[in-house]
Amino acid sequence: MASFRKQDFLKFTDYDVFGFDMDFTLARYELVPFFQLTYGCICKFLAENKNYGSVFKGFHEIKYLVCTGLMADYEKGNILKLDANGSIIRAIHGTRRMSDAEITVSYGEEKLFAYMDQFSNESGIKSRSETWRFHENLFDLPGMAAYAQMVDYLETLEDKPTTSSFLQAASDLLEALEDMYVPTQFARNQGGYFPRLKADTSKYIDPISSDVRAWLKKLRHDGRKLFFLTTSFPDYANHLMNVVLGAEWKTYFDLIIYGARKPKFFTESKPFLRIVNCQALDEVKKLEAGKEYCHGNFNVLDSFLQGITGKAKPKVIYFGDNVIADTCPSTLLANWVSVLVLEEMDAEGYAVTDGTVPGHDDELEDPSSIPAKRKRRYEHSSLITDEEIELMVSSLWGSIFIDNTNNDKMDDSRVMNTKYGSLISKYSTICVPSIEYLSGVPLDYEYSTFSSQSGNARGFHPGRPRSLLPQ
Repeated sequence: MASFRKQDFLKFTDYDVFGFDMDFTLARYELVPFFQLTYGCICKFLAENKNYGSVFKGFHEIKYLVCTGLMADYEKGNILKLDANGSIIRAIHGTRRMSDAEITVSYGEEKLFAYMDQFSNESGIKSRSETWRFHENLFDLPGMAAYAQMVDYLETLEDKPTTSSFLQAASDLLEALEDMYVPTQFARNQGGYFPRLKADTSKYIDPISSDVRAWLKKLRHDGRKLFFLTTSFPDYANHLMNVVLGAEWKTYFDLIIYGARKPKFFTESKPFLRIVNCQALDEVKKLEAGKEYCHGNFNVLDSFLQGITGKAKPKVIYFGDNVIADTCPSTLLANWVSVLVLEEMDAEGYAVTDGTVPGHDDELEDPSSIPAKRKRRYEHSSLITDEEIELMVSSLWGSIFIDNTNNDKMDDSRVMNTKYGSLISKYSTICVPSIEYLSGVPLDYEYSTFSSQSGNARGFHPGRPRSLLPQ
């Protein structure tokens, strides 16, 4: 395991290699129709194959249940919002919000989630025994709303639900997700999700701007290299990237890797398979520039990057949307620098304070100081819609970064106190709302980075999310 230390500033021109995730990073999804589609597929599968009948409401009625960074406790049928130490801040049983007293009865006076240590030590979003799942991946987020309603249904039955009942509901949900997303469904045109997306891709996926195209090309100046590393499989990734970057999309990268199985890519030794025309061929021991591969592992990729840069320790930046799959393993295990691309930041809004956006000179602040109490302009980018803002800022769960449910008075420093917020500051170097934002910033700009203080907000650009500013 590589060691890593925090740095005060990040300048892209100091780095040799840039790696990019695809989903929700380079490929921006239209979240409202995307969530409606995935939620509908999940509910249809459960109703037709698991006897849940007419349990599920329309997505617009239950979208308030959906939120990034929550923990599903499948043993109790609860969904939890945790603080940085694993104590429960808010919780629901089914779709019903639990009172403070109910949380105490279920989890003890300290309100600690029992498997917090296991979550911290297992490199993944779910337990090996399927007793809990951390919801960060936008692909499975609508499943949280389906599970809550499944628990409601179990509570209406004559026989009181047990731990076994709640775990079986989670198993049913997992089957629905697998039916929808298993890679072989794309070629078969089955599973609900892939057929609908292929039939009307532009409804769900946005092409990137000419600014981003130009920015990607600038990154390759002065001998710098780019690689593409996604967990999505070749056929799906090619279908999306043809929309995102066009038919010439592969020319932007020196290496393309599909089916990477992050975060396992960084911990296991699965061999690389050579890809030609989206088909997996033979295993390879070494990677070649300009080629496409599937699966693989960090050690072989690292050897390739050393060779292509001519450096024993090439400096790498990786851009991804997921803490558990992207920024944590790339920072902790690969010793890369990581940029978290977080659409929720755009949905919440932010005050532009770092000088990277024209017209905000009067808003500039020292990122190391406590932000001043004053009236501010909150902004959202032109990428996000009002519907997406309503969807991604939950009226039930509040901000993903901070929660004052258990505090009468918040400190003016407004550090992140949620578990998800603490993971962002610990494993991400900087956090931005989109790749589009980065494309407008000079490559030699020095970004302030997250410090070693838990929950600090130095690394947000172009400024702190609204909830992290003095109220």
